[in-house]
Amino acid sequence: MNKKGLMKIFYVLSKIVILCVAVFVIYFVATRVYDYSYKLMSKTPSDDIVIRTVDIEIPKGTTTKQIANILHKNGLINNTYYFLLHSKLSKQDSKFQYGKYTLNTGMTEEEIAKILVTQGAKRETIKITIPEGYTIQQIAKKLAKENVCKESDFMDAVNNAVYDYKFIDQIPDRNIKLQGYLFPSTYEIYKDATAKDIVSILLNQFDKVFEDKYYERAEELGKTVDEIITIAAIIEREVRVDSEREKVSSVIYNRLDLPMKLQMCSTVMYALDKPRSRLLYADLEIESKYNTYLYPGLPIGPIANPGKRSIEAALYPEDTDYLYFSLRNPETGEHEFNVSLNAHNKVKGKYQKEF
Repeated sequence: MNKKGLMKIFYVLSKIVILCVAVFVIYFVATRVYDYSYKLMSKTPSDDIVIRTVDIEIPKGTTTKQIANILHKNGLINNTYYFLLHSKLSKQDSKFQYGKYTLNTGMTEEEIAKILVTQGAKRETIKITIPEGYTIQQIAKKLAKENVCKESDFMDAVNNAVYDYKFIDQIPDRNIKLQGYLFPSTYEIYKDATAKDIVSILLNQFDKVFEDKYYERAEELGKTVDEIITIAAIIEREVRVDSEREKVSSVIYNRLDLPMKLQMCSTVMYALDKPRSRLLYADLEIESKYNTYLYPGLPIGPIANPGKRSIEAALYPEDTDYLYFSLRNPETGEHEFNVSLNAHNKVKGKYQKEF
């Protein structure tokens, strides 16, 4: 091959090398620009981020653009364009699965996309039942016993995470602030749900149950939501017979109106933080703002997590003059209600002799 031919080959090869370098540089710059702009526009996880659980459903046949709009509408992503671009570049957009999802606003776009790809309709779930009247501490122990999550993780999620529900703004600062608001029910949750997910799911259910009309009714009664839930929690722990809930509620309101100490054994039990079949007189002197034998008015917060019937009873007490109630039947949990202390003591003495 002559010199002219060699020069031509060298020229072509140099052009190819320059083109390859140019393509590499463009790709390198483009990916860096994309990474920077994506991080700028996407959510940045933070330890103090406000967490809100969101239930969404992706119907079968939904496009990636429609999925992005669903996520954006529910406050789960900041920008649909960058979610679409990320999905395209990561080759996930054709792999999103239909189904029902429980997501939360603390997740990044990458975490959400991964869940949509891997956990859709096939995601494994488990059922958990939170009994009415359980404390948060009892819920934590139950979840740990059933291998749902660690007790310490659950308590950490209760005490240290921030959740975005309007009723939380009305809760005063106190130990275990969310006591009373983890709604008791049976839930189907994803098997890999975190402790924060579970707490948010229970709070979300409370938010659904405590309707706007309940807020209005609380205002009519001159009570805060927290005071209503505190009353409801006492009702939950004192009552086993549904038909008595409104009567016990009336006793609480009547005593508050006098004013008269509530003297509810359930509040002392909570203050003691130990299971007891019966209180001792010495127990009634325990120093605690939850001790309604010692302090007038309502305790400083709920003593349990009440169900809907007890919440409704706290909002709509029966119109009575009752100030006292005594256990009449320990097997059924039935009570006898009285207006006077004299009548109450007679009834109390009679049934104590019987059992």
